[in-house]
Amino acid sequence: MNRIFKIGYFLFFMGFLGSCKKDIDNYDAPNGGITGTVYDSETNEPIPLPVQGNSGTLVSLFERNTNASVSIDFRAKQDGSFTNSTVFNGDYRVLVDGPFVGVCEGYVTIKGQTTFDLKAIPFSRISAEATISDDNKVSVSYSVATADESFTLNDVSIMWNYAPGVDINTANYVAKISKGTVSNGTQVFDLLNDKQFVENLYKIQANGNKVYVRVAATVNKLVNYSKVIVLVVH
Repeated sequence: MNRIFKIGYFLFFMGFLGSCKKDIDNYDAPNGGITGTVYDSETNEPIPLPVQGNSGTLVSLFERNTNASVSIDFRAKQDGSFTNSTVFNGDYRVLVDGPFVGVCEGYVTIKGQTTFDLKAIPFSRISAEATISDDNKVSVSYSVATADESFTLNDVSIMWNYAPGVDINTANYVAKISKGTVSNGTQVFDLLNDKQFVENLYKIQANGNKVYVRVAATVNKLVNYSKVIVLVVH
């Protein structure tokens, strides 16, 4: 009799767990998403940002007209775009915490997969060009302009990496040269005599012989970037 009771209790308990699981699985999945780009409000060009990751630019969604007290946070990409495809439909305030003058925010109603762009002013704008010679010398020319004459240029750095993600985080460059407060100039990387290039050549060859170059400018202690330049080594 005791054995029958135990079997019955076990079956009841398993049925209870199954019922709970069914209730949990019945919650609706996110039915929307957001995709956008942060554009320079004066040039209408995307604003380059740090590499997407723990130190990247944070995008926060704050749900409006609800009791929600926690934001939905994710990282923007280094080309200035952002995306989150698993968001519930609703009204949101979008805040991008990047190297911008003032607040970069906007309001959007997400209904399905929704495109929503934002505009901001970067602390600096960096133009950069790079070439590579037959003997693998990379020459980088750059020019930095602050968004306001009263802003202080703290530093300019030029970097290269064997991976597409490039920024001033030590994990995202192979070599970095500081140019100080020189707003226009040129930097040459002699890759054949660069120990890091030689040691990582197998990775570069596996990635189509590509290396990636970028310029960063620190203005008022905030870092803006050039676009990433892709070069093919010989």
